Amino acid sequence: MIGDLLKQLFVALGRFFAYHGRRILHLPQKQVAISPPPPPPSTFKEPEAKTATATVASIASLDDVVGLNPEFLRQIRWPCYQTDVPSPEILSDPLYKMWTTIPGGHKWTHYFHAYESIFGLRRTEPLKILEIGVWHGASLKLWKKYFTHPNTIIVGVDVLPECRQFDSPATGVHVRIGSQADPAFLNQVVKEFGPFDIIMDDGSHFSSHIITSFNHLYADGLKDTGIYFVEDLHANYWHPWRDSKKSFLDVCKELMEEMHAHYRSSSPEDFLINPPSFRTTTALDVPQITTMIREMRFFDSIVAIYKTRAAYVPYYVGMPD
Repeated sequence: MIGDLLKQLFVALGRFFAYHGRRILHLPQKQVAISPPPPPPSTFKEPEAKTATATVASIASLDDVVGLNPEFLRQIRWPCYQTDVPSPEILSDPLYKMWTTIPGGHKWTHYFHAYESIFGLRRTEPLKILEIGVWHGASLKLWKKYFTHPNTIIVGVDVLPECRQFDSPATGVHVRIGSQADPAFLNQVVKEFGPFDIIMDDGSHFSSHIITSFNHLYADGLKDTGIYFVEDLHANYWHPWRDSKKSFLDVCKELMEEMHAHYRSSSPEDFLINPPSFRTTTALDVPQITTMIREMRFFDSIVAIYKTRAAYVPYYVGMPD
């Protein structure tokens, strides 16, 4: 049985490298007749667990010499900006200009480019937006101006009772009072207004609160085409906001690993079979979150997680010459 599996693997890898080698050298491709592999015997068992264990063991035995070039970690002097007027690049940014018309707000100047990069393509769509953190209401006003569709609704949540003053249902802005660390409150907000197209966490900045909100909102509070956005993650490096052993960036590192769990737990022959109808593996066991992340984007102090509901394991195809 092991011999048959290895034979299939070597055949698949041989075809893969022969094909791409000839492409690089501009040689004509050989026409190879492909026949489906014989059906596995009735006692066949897919070796995912065994392969995963072997992979972990083989990685542990490898040399740790290869890694980030130490030159990248060499300390340098990075100048601080000491001019009271923002740089010309910031002054010319349309979103920054919009922000300067709204009193009472505070933003890092490098955020405006990230906002446009993440939200720009969706600003004219009818959206449901949840913003965690209202404070003086400046962000609610910014997003009301920025997202232009008349049917867009924006829901702000905050623990401060005085934030109720920014509740304006007639203009599509709603405010609810409660804690982002309270699952019952979050569920109530989702039931009333959700699921949301965009969730923004600009709330307490406490690492435990950010993680709790994500855990309770991502699966059921965010649409399958939605964006989960967290800013001010620099606070996770500072006390008192770092109030949990794991920061949200630590959780994001876990999410990046789980995005690739299907490769980690399976062998190459589960993927390098072409055409897909020749595959003998019908399904893979993966964490649920593996099927729910399409993309993750990182900026200084910002992360955007793009949700999906992937119906199938990614598969490999080759085009005929």
